[in-house]
Amino acid sequence: MKKILTVFGIILAVLLVLGFLKDQLIKTAVTTVFSRMTGAPLKIDHLSLGIFSQSIKIEGLRLYNPPGFPSEVMLDAPLIFAQMEVPALLKNQIHLFSLDIKLKEMVIIENKEGKLNVDSLKVVESQKKEGTPGPEKPSKARPSFLIDVARFDLGRVVHKRYKSGEQYTTEAFDLNVKNKVYKNITSPEQLVLLILVEHLKRTAIKNAAIYGAANLVGVAFLPAGVAAAFLGEANASADFNVSFDKAYQTSLQFLSKSGKILTEDRQQGLIKAKYEGYDIVVRVVTNPDQSTKIDVQAKKMLLPKAQIAGGILHEISRQLP
Repeated sequence: MKKILTVFGIILAVLLVLGFLKDQLIKTAVTTVFSRMTGAPLKIDHLSLGIFSQSIKIEGLRLYNPPGFPSEVMLDAPLIFAQMEVPALLKNQIHLFSLDIKLKEMVIIENKEGKLNVDSLKVVESQKKEGTPGPEKPSKARPSFLIDVARFDLGRVVHKRYKSGEQYTTEAFDLNVKNKVYKNITSPEQLVLLILVEHLKRTAIKNAAIYGAANLVGVAFLPAGVAAAFLGEANASADFNVSFDKAYQTSLQFLSKSGKILTEDRQQGLIKAKYEGYDIVVRVVTNPDQSTKIDVQAKKMLLPKAQIAGGILHEISRQLP
């Protein structure tokens, strides 16, 4: 009996090791392929492939900026889950029955020359250069690719526009899009461009080269202007697990450095400032659970500018623990 248990234990240990190695190899392959395709670093916290469940789960996927831009995260996807046809891998095919991607944030950077980080991705530049519509044909080095149904949750888009040196302005667009569905995605390039354009088209950026690249691989979009969700809105707010003093002081420091303080009242948690010609009001409040709420309001000529408020809140949050 002891021998049986020992053998069983050895087999189980070997299977666990093989399973770990399998996941590590696939994680490395996914990271390498998408890094080469985008020309930008890609990191994954955890990846697991279920042979029997025919599923793959990726946690903590982060695509960083391409060369020439700050070495920061451009696209943050906390969770990706797919149901796939595992036997198809043996036939040099990648077939996903369904793909669910939860996207937390995308940061669009515009440098002093007006070039966007998304336009500098290899997948965009190569499509513009080749000018060939549709996905590449499968080969021994490149398997066929098909996603039957893809569903996206879109969180937030941040647009940083550099003016000179390290100075930049920030706008943020809270999309809050749930279960955006697309069908019959036939190439990795189409998938990546689809994700990027879905974020970009909800901003006011209309001259991005990525729109043309997306059309070449069969993802037809037109710039949509400012997201309709912001019409009539002027505020952006969030809760943070920091003290009132920390939240207030960080807000005050950012507006002092990037704008001009008009009035400030620590006792009331109220800061009024000018930022890039906008009238800014920041309110810091302690919640019943002892977390701290920061609410930012932005207006210009009495008109609401929620994307500016969201951008300021984003910058403040980056300086909090």
